[in-house]
Amino acid sequence: MKGKEIIEKYTNLTADVLMQEIHARALACHCECLGMNAENSFAVSIGAATIPYNDSHYRSVMQKWGLMNEKGEPII
Repeated sequence: MKGKEIIEKYTNLTADVLMQEIHARALACHCECLGMNAENSFAVSIGAATIPYNDSHYRSVMQKWGLMNEKGEPII
């Protein structure tokens, strides 16, 4: 391989690895949010006065998984 081909190969590999890493974090966040949704649905189904999770909880989960920037805006 020539130098340019090697650089392109590893540059693309790095981009692929970064995309896989973001994808894995997004899936993990999604799973955690699905669990919170299930608990909220259960609370509604039994007639609870309040639901256990609100928007601030979902935002904190997104922050935990690194899916929000410093302004609190989603990065994906």
